[in-house]
Amino acid sequence: MVNVITLLNDERIQYDGPFDLGEFYKHAYNFLFWRKFDVTEKRYTEKNKSAGKEFKIEWEASKFFDEYSRIVIKVRFELYMINDIEVKTDTKTKKMQKGEVNAYVTAELQTDRQDYWAQNVFFSFMRGFYDRYIYRSSIERLKGEVWKNGWDFFNELKAFLQLYRY
Repeated sequence: MVNVITLLNDERIQYDGPFDLGEFYKHAYNFLFWRKFDVTEKRYTEKNKSAGKEFKIEWEASKFFDEYSRIVIKVRFELYMINDIEVKTDTKTKKMQKGEVNAYVTAELQTDRQDYWAQNVFFSFMRGFYDRYIYRSSIERLKGEVWKNGWDFFNELKAFLQLYRY
């Protein structure tokens, strides 16, 4: 069984106002892609309601560290009352969206990702020994990397929505 160490657990970004949904989506994806994460969209739902559109999007971004462990960043976007608006810039008008954005970021380290050590009782015992004594320094180093990657992504989303002041 995969051992999961969660270092960020549903850290929330909340924003209400105008933003460019397409650029927000692309920017979040590209941030993970440029850092060599494989991004999988687990869920995408869009509903038309009387107050505006509602989106629910879930991503799982993973990066393999070695044969034993990987870094996973899970992102859940919940967008409510999304309506199209026109925003005037210096020279032209631009089509944007207005509504409520909630983003939840979870970052975790998964070890024994191939379930190799869970085959029988002896291997399970050896996995505990391996984690505690042989692979311990790597796990500690990876915890720092997972924590940094999770917060970097979180802060990048906040910066895109210009919430860096809060």
